[in-house]
Amino acid sequence: MEEYTSYYLLWPDDIIWAPVCLIVLSIFVYKKSQRYKDTVIRQYYLPAFYLRILFATLFTLVSQYYFEFADTNHYYQAVLDMHKAVVNDYGHLKDIYSNLKLTSNNPIYPYFLYDALGITHLYMADVTNYFTPKFALPFSLLFGKSYLAICYCMSLWAFGGCWRLFKMFYRMYPHLHKKIAIACLFMPSLLFWGTGMLKDTICLGAIGYSLYAANNLFIRKKYRTSDVLMLLFSGYLLFYIKAYILISLLAAFLLWIFMQVRGLIQDRLLRQITTILVVGIAGVAAFFVIQGFASSEITAQFTTDNIVKAAQEQQQMFNRNKIGTGSNFKVAAVDNSIGSMLAAFPLGIVNTFFRPFPWDIRSPFMVLSFMESFAFLTLTIMAFRKLGLKKFFGLIASEPVISFAFVFAIVFGGFVGMTTGNFGALNRYKIPALPFYAMAIFLVMEKSGKFSPQYIFSKKFF
Repeated sequence: MEEYTSYYLLWPDDIIWAPVCLIVLSIFVYKKSQRYKDTVIRQYYLPAFYLRILFATLFTLVSQYYFEFADTNHYYQAVLDMHKAVVNDYGHLKDIYSNLKLTSNNPIYPYFLYDALGITHLYMADVTNYFTPKFALPFSLLFGKSYLAICYCMSLWAFGGCWRLFKMFYRMYPHLHKKIAIACLFMPSLLFWGTGMLKDTICLGAIGYSLYAANNLFIRKKYRTSDVLMLLFSGYLLFYIKAYILISLLAAFLLWIFMQVRGLIQDRLLRQITTILVVGIAGVAAFFVIQGFASSEITAQFTTDNIVKAAQEQQQMFNRNKIGTGSNFKVAAVDNSIGSMLAAFPLGIVNTFFRPFPWDIRSPFMVLSFMESFAFLTLTIMAFRKLGLKKFFGLIASEPVISFAFVFAIVFGGFVGMTTGNFGALNRYKIPALPFYAMAIFLVMEKSGKFSPQYIFSKKFF
């Protein structure tokens, strides 16, 4: 017990390091909040940050005493191994950050091979897994290996991304600030699964930072070096951690740009010709992009054949997995064809946004997930009932930003829900889609003129 191991996420030193970290972050966040002095959005800034700190603490307690051992423990052990290597020789920083994954010829390999778990070297041989401890290592060096302090720092990163997402939508729809805040800052799944030492926390922040920068550069035409650097850095993180998020986000954002340009064309015939040409060029470009991806270890999974194969393997993994089987559920089978994936896609959308249903609930945590999913289902039914399918989708197609949010949410959510047969994993994987689906519904409601901009459901409920 003289040395930290990831079997325990809470240590006596946390009494010192966690408060020190919280004080440092609080001072930083408070100074940042002064930018929004005398603005309506300042009321959300500090509460959104401290709520994340609360959920980061809750996530740590749940991971320690309820989940017992999960992905986050593997990442923490890798951070401890890296931390030990760096303390022994600061030259190991180069060995850590100059490699995409852990290999047997890396000088730090023995630290992983002979650690308390004995399997961390195998876990870190995967590029996507290796990025999480690399991201967390600086926080460990600053705050004495404290898992709780690392989670606080990673929560700040995710909060920064979500805040930029909030600001982007707020600039376009300032009168909807309450709804935008709920979608981007206060959704329970984002708060819980976007605060721990997980890939999801890093990706959630990267989505917000990259999209905010891309919006400034390509939509608002505001060219700043900081936005270029942040776009490159966030895109780099997404590419190597969860490339399918980057691909989905890029496709939806290009649709946004295309619709913006298309809206400037006055002649109807010319607009139709332009649409056909762009769709054709996009199809050809997509073919070559996918072929290029096939040559990369990270993105080879996104060729047509491998997409199907990856979906099958993901389904089979959850079928074989005996851990947490109480929250497993059946997904539509995917065979060796794109057609089977398209057939399973609608059910994937239902799984992502509207499940678990009441009869799926197996634990207290699933009750919270059910309440969130039920809220999504209620909003969707409200919109369909008042507008009808034709008008609902017509409003989505009428405005570029709504189309962007809806397409990203549906495409990403459909594939995640189609391949993930465990509610615990699904709750983590789906969080990138949730704020965008909520925003799409809110904006459709607003554009229809049949719903109040002040209330989510009604005056009686909120």
